Amino acid sequence: MTKSEDSALSGQIGGDHYKNMAIQPMQYSMKNNLNACQHTAIKYVTRYKTKGGKLDLEKAIHCIQMLIEMEYPTND
Repeated sequence: MTKSEDSALSGQIGGDHYKNMAIQPMQYSMKNNLNACQHTAIKYVTRYKTKGGKLDLEKAIHCIQMLIEMEYPTND
């Protein structure tokens, strides 16, 4: 998938922290059939330096914790 001038991937609402990447997190997630938790963790890890800093890394950790709980439920 390329970023042509008329592509939704060539623009971004609310910043440019994804627009300047060679492969945007959404492209990667869609091509690899990732679920919402996987995608969101990747999104936060990918953008933390240009957008949310430490808070984005904490959000990624939270997404991974939710994924672990959903994928490996405990039956206490």
